[in-house]
Amino acid sequence: MESASNLLIAVDAGHGGWDNGAQGLGRREKDDNLALALEVQRQLERQGLQVLMTRSDDTFVELADRAAMANEADADLFVSLHRNSFTRPTDETYGIENYIYLTAPPETSGRAAQLVLSELDDVGVQRIVGVSRGNYAVLRRTLMPAMLLEMGYIINETDNLLFDENLTAYAQAIAKGIMEYFGLVWNANATPPTPPLQPEENEIYDMQQLLESRYGFGLTPTGRYDDPTRRAVTVALQIELNGAYNAGLAVDGKFGPLTAMAIRPIRQGDQGALVALLQVLLTLNGYDPGEVDGYFGPRTATALRFFQRDHFLTSDAIAGRESFTALIKE
Repeated sequence: MESASNLLIAVDAGHGGWDNGAQGLGRREKDDNLALALEVQRQLERQGLQVLMTRSDDTFVELADRAAMANEADADLFVSLHRNSFTRPTDETYGIENYIYLTAPPETSGRAAQLVLSELDDVGVQRIVGVSRGNYAVLRRTLMPAMLLEMGYIINETDNLLFDENLTAYAQAIAKGIMEYFGLVWNANATPPTPPLQPEENEIYDMQQLLESRYGFGLTPTGRYDDPTRRAVTVALQIELNGAYNAGLAVDGKFGPLTAMAIRPIRQGDQGALVALLQVLLTLNGYDPGEVDGYFGPRTATALRFFQRDHFLTSDAIAGRESFTALIKE
């Protein structure tokens, strides 16, 4: 049996940002998807599972990026949440359907998809359409078992009513199906996890202490990503660039063109002091690369990809001049 704390579930709220998805009866699919995804996240985390959200707000994320985030983080299961639609109501445009990829094994993706549908059926739906196969990008590109769940038709009033009335119960059913797939027992008495401290209360302060202990700037930890911290991390970057590439930079804490030009791309698999500084900078900006260990692993790559996406950079998980500039000058 798997341990809940060792599992990472990628929860994908379909569409977002400029992409509204399906629309009908005064609703936008992207809003319903996000509301359900956030509740699924809450239910899974309450049971002790880790969750990777491809989006947690009204942001547009490329389909390839959604799959790449899950792949790079080595997620154990990918669940994409959607609402169905059609050009007009028919006798068939109602009910819940779950998709797996065209060639997905029935004993992995197929079994997971069916378990989720069974739990949803117990809550109450108009009908369960069943498990179908589809050539959706997020199913085609993900490397782990994956499903794309269509939570009723947005053009069907009863499906919408059930969605609104049962949002929490549906999220709990999805979480139960996921847990059953991994052989985990649902704990009805599980308490919500303690909310993590906000960065200004915890991580930024820790990063300032780490910078001071490693480089000795005389930096006073404040818990805020302020100008003294930007200067300190720039000094650290200049020191490491000089050491790694003999860049000949003036160690003055000023992030100018010469410092930017001295940066060479680092990527997943790299290690060393420059990777550690990247992890520090991601944390200072509110993104979670995991432990500052100087190893560019999947978690660091996912954090960087999120930062790049949110700052309109190429979301390739490669830290070059543009990424370092945005991280320091943000």
